[in-house]
Amino acid sequence: MLLISILITSILEQQKLLIKTRTFFNIKLLQYVRLFISRNFTNQREIRYAYLMACTPVVLVLILLHLILARYIFIYFLFKLIIFILCVQVLTWKEEAKSTNLNNKSFAFIHTYATRFFVPLFWFLVLPSGIGVGCYLIIMSISAELKNKGIDLVVYNVVVDKMLFYANVIPYCILYIFIAIAGDFENVSHYIVGQRKNFTKSFYFLDDMLNDSILIAVDKDRYQANSDELDNADAGQIKLDAFTPQMTTYIIAVLYRAGLFFIGIIALMAIGHLIGLIS
Repeated sequence: MLLISILITSILEQQKLLIKTRTFFNIKLLQYVRLFISRNFTNQREIRYAYLMACTPVVLVLILLHLILARYIFIYFLFKLIIFILCVQVLTWKEEAKSTNLNNKSFAFIHTYATRFFVPLFWFLVLPSGIGVGCYLIIMSISAELKNKGIDLVVYNVVVDKMLFYANVIPYCILYIFIAIAGDFENVSHYIVGQRKNFTKSFYFLDDMLNDSILIAVDKDRYQANSDELDNADAGQIKLDAFTPQMTTYIIAVLYRAGLFFIGIIALMAIGHLIGLIS
């Protein structure tokens, strides 16, 4: 069922048939999370409580729908398909990558790949009936809203950044492995192992490590060529705020392969389940 959902979503995105639907969904999601963060917070506990209160109704509703619809296979599939289409953006990162040029922040599409495709797909797979991906989107939305509200920087780093870290750390670590497999495995794996001593419970750290892993996976020679082409005046200085079109193509290829490897494993697990090898 998951593979069918990925295929249907990809086709609908290619035909640009989901723009209005997802815009409507995102507006409603934003309105929902604002109900829990509209007041001013006086301490860190209240912020954590807001995350919990926002996720709890969604979890209860999805569990109830699961209990009601699970006996009706086709209806239950449609229910999960709708959740998948709304929550998992399979090709959005690719469209964003196409618009990447020397005048914008080129890491943006890598972040989109992780937080709009890979991590939501992971949580959709791990927790049933959209519970995982629903809570993940709520956590990401609340965090973005609190940042936009200009909440105290210390509180944001202590509470919100930690919430983002715990929501992303497991799928991000899995993504690092797939990036290593999709690119320069030896250098990326050495980099990942070497980061153990620098490991920090911070979403910023996870994001920075993702960016570095991608660039290492592409190949250090191409990375250096990108640096030289962008700024010949500063030979040997690596610019991380822009990529050449060729560099962007290399990065897209690595991300594509990483995603395909992940989906391939999902497919093998599904086949194993069908033939009885996996319970």
